[in-house]
Amino acid sequence: MALSAPSPVPPGLGDFYRERVLEFLRWVGGWAPGLCPEDLRAYVRDFERLPLPAQRLWARLLLRKGPRFIVSELTYEEVGDPTGPVLALLLGGFLSLEHDVPARLTLLPRATLFTLCDALGLPRPRDQRRPALEATLVAAAPALLARGLLPLTVRRERARATQRLGFAYFGETEGDLNALVVSALQQRRFAQVPKGAPWPSRGAFEGALALHEAADGTWSPGLRLPEAAALRRRLFCALAWPGPRPRDEARRGRGLWRLARHARAAGEEAFALRVLGALPRAVEGLATLRWLHEIGAREQEAWRLATLDATPGGDVARYDYGRGRCRPAPKLPMMRARLALPVGRQLGRVEGAALRHLGAFRGWHWENRFPAWVLYLSAADVIFAPSPGAFTHPQQTAPHDLFTEDFYPARAEALEARCAALASGAFDLEAAQGLWHRFGGIANALVPRQLPSSALWLAMGALAQTPERWAALVAWLLRAPLRCRRGFPDLTLLSKDGELSFVEVKGPGDQLRREQREWLTLLPRWGFSATCLALEAARDAG
Repeated sequence: MALSAPSPVPPGLGDFYRERVLEFLRWVGGWAPGLCPEDLRAYVRDFERLPLPAQRLWARLLLRKGPRFIVSELTYEEVGDPTGPVLALLLGGFLSLEHDVPARLTLLPRATLFTLCDALGLPRPRDQRRPALEATLVAAAPALLARGLLPLTVRRERARATQRLGFAYFGETEGDLNALVVSALQQRRFAQVPKGAPWPSRGAFEGALALHEAADGTWSPGLRLPEAAALRRRLFCALAWPGPRPRDEARRGRGLWRLARHARAAGEEAFALRVLGALPRAVEGLATLRWLHEIGAREQEAWRLATLDATPGGDVARYDYGRGRCRPAPKLPMMRARLALPVGRQLGRVEGAALRHLGAFRGWHWENRFPAWVLYLSAADVIFAPSPGAFTHPQQTAPHDLFTEDFYPARAEALEARCAALASGAFDLEAAQGLWHRFGGIANALVPRQLPSSALWLAMGALAQTPERWAALVAWLLRAPLRCRRGFPDLTLLSKDGELSFVEVKGPGDQLRREQREWLTLLPRWGFSATCLALEAARDAG
């Protein structure tokens, strides 16, 4: 499946968008014939047969929203007259003529709808909003078609094959041509660009796609079947331990909640409880409590203790699913202050007020950004080193197993050597700066692409003064890199003596989450000062 070479770039955008499509197709075209699904092979073959202007137009259409387009509006500098390219796309099966009158009317501006009513001699409806106008014209559809008043409209086809092609390239259902264009415009670099198919067989490709679609909620009926137990467990692992691009907590929670319902429908109530225990936040609602009451009072109490957060500094029992019993949470150091807090729950305002109240020599509101930078500047070369099966797609921002339980065992020797170098001082601040110069421009799932600030290097210098603390923090993060995204204290403080300390800020009514309690317990063990500051709103003097 040899693809045509890029054409000379004309003035303007030239073949920029077409080149992005060719990146998709070259990736799939490089697979062995026995591994590439037939629909993707046909997609590549048919695109290669298109004339150059039609290829450019198709690349543009992939970037546009909606499946329908008015032909007269498809004017692009690199395409020219759209008539010929549209005809070629129609013959190639990439477009089809749109005959549905309501769908064609939705593409027209409101002023054009008034013009059509006047052209047909129809009285304008009293309600002149779009729904009434469209309903009036739909009733006169035969007259509209007979007089040819509607513009020629086409509909984009092969949507399913395009989605499958994006999954083949990105390894996830969220990747599309827009993401590829943005990466090209930002000139993003990636650690590894592997060649060949990432799946050993066509069946493995179909299974991986079904798993991702199930996690996104777009494919779920099969999960209700009792024989889908293995797929339900694979889906649970994908949702409970997100991959290199973990979905937002709300979507992940909805996916786990759907999976728990499917497991219960299949008669696996114990597995359903395990899924509920992995939810990112407590699920509230009568339906959940009613279900847990039906399962049994003991499971209901376990669920309540496992999901409800503790009061800051309090002593509350927490359910241990592995041991099947409750264990007490340790008490944490607490500070309390009464301040004039900003009105509303605006992000960063409460932390800023706490930072001013503490009056530290240096202080920053970094939250989880600090441990992520520490991990990246301490072990980026080991994290992004070539490893079998770790990098399979061209635009991976991290190895597949970075946020899974398999990350550390697969690199135990190299990671332990780095921790030993940190503890002995062999890996110092200068080595961290050298690591940034090597990997600073690589797109990754740990830290943003911008340069580290001078304040961050100041904090890293203070951390480097205590190698054993640096090594302990990095060793904890390397055991499970997902920890650098959850629960780290809000404020990072630096004293005049060069000592780092951390403060978790809680406004009125806020409570400590499980991950936050874990950090506040571990940091003092490594020699850092870590505490929770509970703020109360000061009342007016009057």
